[in-house]
Amino acid sequence: MLTLIRVCHSVTNFGMVFMKAVIVPSFGDSDVLTLVDHAEPIPGLGRVVVKMEAAGVGYVDVMARKGDYQPLSEPGFVPGLEAAGTVAAVGKGVDARWTGQRVFLLTKCGAYAEAIEVGERDLVRLPAGVSAAEAVALGINALVAGLGLDRANVKKGDRVLVRGAGGGIGLMAAQLATLAEGEVTAITSSPERADRLRELGVARVLDRSEGVDGRGEGYDVVVDPVAGADLGRYIEGLRPNGRYLLVGSAGGVPEPDTFQSFLAGYHNSPTLIAFSLNSVGPETVGVAAAALFDQAARGDLRGVIDEQFPLAEAHRAHERLESAPVFGKITLHP
Repeated sequence: MLTLIRVCHSVTNFGMVFMKAVIVPSFGDSDVLTLVDHAEPIPGLGRVVVKMEAAGVGYVDVMARKGDYQPLSEPGFVPGLEAAGTVAAVGKGVDARWTGQRVFLLTKCGAYAEAIEVGERDLVRLPAGVSAAEAVALGINALVAGLGLDRANVKKGDRVLVRGAGGGIGLMAAQLATLAEGEVTAITSSPERADRLRELGVARVLDRSEGVDGRGEGYDVVVDPVAGADLGRYIEGLRPNGRYLLVGSAGGVPEPDTFQSFLAGYHNSPTLIAFSLNSVGPETVGVAAAALFDQAARGDLRGVIDEQFPLAEAHRAHERLESAPVFGKITLHP
């Protein structure tokens, strides 16, 4: 199937050089994801083309496929916000020394393709020892966790509770808060996931399936990628001057009276921090990503891959993400 589609990138090659890409021709279930032959991009001014070696699959991709992600409000796009690979070509105004460099990148969409065109400032060099798959396994999840923890001012000795610690952001937050010498309590949903978190260096892990959830113990920081109906109860567990870091809503929208808990603790001066990576500029993201990849290269931080799929089976990757809890990251490969 050959098709020319609306993409996020500014310049497309109509010179009969084609690549494989996955598109969302219409919003719907995972079976709408379609592998097509698409014209390979040519880099425009200040831009580069990266040959994809690994692309991340996240809940935001599922939202985009269903039509629930506002920046991609019309179908006909290549999904995927993060990828890693090798720079294959550079446009005018770009340092030619980028060619052949191994890089990680973020993009508004387009990562589910064999080649991706992005701006030079969107590239982060990968250090030796960090594979494309591991870079993506860290990727957005580690950036959200790391920059969020910075905003919450997590420091040595802080009591830190991480909800949903087996998921992508929670897994990274638990590791990074441990590296910051916080006293970390990680909440997860099964004995197996608890054991894997301990293997990653998290000292205290609580298993919700055993009826424990860590609420009410008193924390300086709560990291929450879950939200949902229990958010208010975790707010009640903050110490005086505690910080509640909301970094996702995998558990759905909180109850309408959730913030009664926040107001009830008014005299303890709680702080609510809602953090999205969309609020951060590329320079800040680049510096943070480079630091995270350096930690991974040293062996201090580990990117965890749940399952890998070929690009042609992107629909199966989405099915896997939606059907059962994922520990770490799902990745696509050409």
